[in-house]
Amino acid sequence: MSSAPLGPRLDAQLSRRTFLSLTGIAALSVTLASCSGGGGGGARPNPREAVALALPTYVAPREVPGGIVSAVEGMPTIYTQPIQEYYDSVTKAPLSGGKVTTFQVLWGAPPQKAPANEYWAGLNERLGGTFEPTLVAFDTYNEKMATTIASGNVPDLLFVQDTNAVAAKAINDGVFADLSEVLAGDEILRWPNLANVGSNAWKASAKNGHLFGIPNEDPYLTNFPAIRWDLMQAAGYEEMPADAAGFLEMMTAVAALKSVNGKQHWGIGAFDGKLQAVVEWMFRAGTTWQLDDSGKLVNVIETDAYADVLEFHTQLWKAGVYHPDALALGTQGNKAAEMFTNGQLAITVDSFNGYFGANILRDTVDITEGADPRMFVPPAVDGGEIAVQRNDGYWGMVSISAKAAEDPERLAELLDVVNYWRAPDGSTEALFIHTGAEGYNYTLGEGGVIEDLNDETANNDRAALQWLGAFKSPSFVVAPTSVEFVENFQQTLEPLIAATVPSPVVGLYNEPNVSEGSKLAAVDTDYRNGIVSGRMSLDQLDEYRDAWRKAGGDTVRKAYETALAEQV
Repeated sequence: MSSAPLGPRLDAQLSRRTFLSLTGIAALSVTLASCSGGGGGGARPNPREAVALALPTYVAPREVPGGIVSAVEGMPTIYTQPIQEYYDSVTKAPLSGGKVTTFQVLWGAPPQKAPANEYWAGLNERLGGTFEPTLVAFDTYNEKMATTIASGNVPDLLFVQDTNAVAAKAINDGVFADLSEVLAGDEILRWPNLANVGSNAWKASAKNGHLFGIPNEDPYLTNFPAIRWDLMQAAGYEEMPADAAGFLEMMTAVAALKSVNGKQHWGIGAFDGKLQAVVEWMFRAGTTWQLDDSGKLVNVIETDAYADVLEFHTQLWKAGVYHPDALALGTQGNKAAEMFTNGQLAITVDSFNGYFGANILRDTVDITEGADPRMFVPPAVDGGEIAVQRNDGYWGMVSISAKAAEDPERLAELLDVVNYWRAPDGSTEALFIHTGAEGYNYTLGEGGVIEDLNDETANNDRAALQWLGAFKSPSFVVAPTSVEFVENFQQTLEPLIAATVPSPVVGLYNEPNVSEGSKLAAVDTDYRNGIVSGRMSLDQLDEYRDAWRKAGGDTVRKAYETALAEQV
């Protein structure tokens, strides 16, 4: 099965931090055009009025032969072989003529127009009307959305990053239809592919119990650690230690080897956020923002567990486990991943796309004699359970213009379009949306193998249009060359996902979190790096916390507390 359909989504994920930081002060001052009416022509609901969420019924996507379906909630299906037969998940074209207008992210170059763009022509045919997108590069997306909304000419469907200022104001001003009633409970079954959206994503994206869009669902966990098992064995370990003390001893022994089979190595390359997160799992530090036993909102750096996390890092540093340039490597992107692939590190932390898409595992085996990379579940501090911060569970959502939704028939038609776009794996619709037009973007080879025609223009035509922001439920597609790593991947990811804990502030808009983010990050980086490397003392943790609060931490907390108080 081709991995091509995953590309734009994964590229988009890599750009999220940039996307989220683009909300300018000017955008905050834009006066959004008021929109009357709500879903189904009813009175516009007040999004600030908290109501109990009427959760849509969940229906698992249809199982496809060859897919590895897990019993663990939040674990995506794994595909290790091509899909052999495709079925239709949509019985009729969503549109009855006419057009559908959208506002969506353009991650690459603009597409050709139809009919030269055969993908676009095929999309129009399948939708039963004309697809008219407004494609906006991510670096100007919020600004363009603000001016579009202010113009009063709001497209039918919009990709909305609901935690930024422009979108938050638009939601509060009633620009988008409230879909709560039309999708509540079994009502959603009219749109079977929308019913595949996990309950976690609906809960996370709801605003005071209201649903203002179909969430763009994400996995519960994105990054996970891997270790060179052969280096563990060379250091005298046949299995992962049972607790944090044993892990420290093992990593000290691995680093002390210096080299194996003539190749020099270090224990850990970069001191960065991904490795920091893994150690926080071990010490059950919890989510970035969390409620303590008294119900007070605290940041992870204010917890006792965080002090233990920093102390553990300092012990790793003093033991020579970290690369001498670990602080610099923490800011050098994929350099540490490349060092792992080249056999220079014992541990790395990366994503599915890194391990399987960029072939970190396969290349590590091929490049370094005797290398045996395996993903692993890190031990808890006391040998008990770990606590993993769950991803938000969604990134943005597809919202429907409140004006368009005044007509119940039009609202249903627009939901039909999103239902088409969210078609699951194994469907003809998903094959088209994510892979393209047969003969233009790909051909089906022997055994159902999708063979990319490698036509750059044709593939750009598809990629530029497909990013509506309503993707099918997450799944993992593994190339034949990496199938040998799948069993270890599944056995590692399932317990990690089962140990995930959701954040109490997920989905809440917090303007100070954006405006003060760079100052908070600077304080955090300076003190964490200083303490771990020995430039500062762990005794300065209180100073660290105080500097963080003064840099905007308390302001962010207050904004979250206000938002939480408005929730049911």
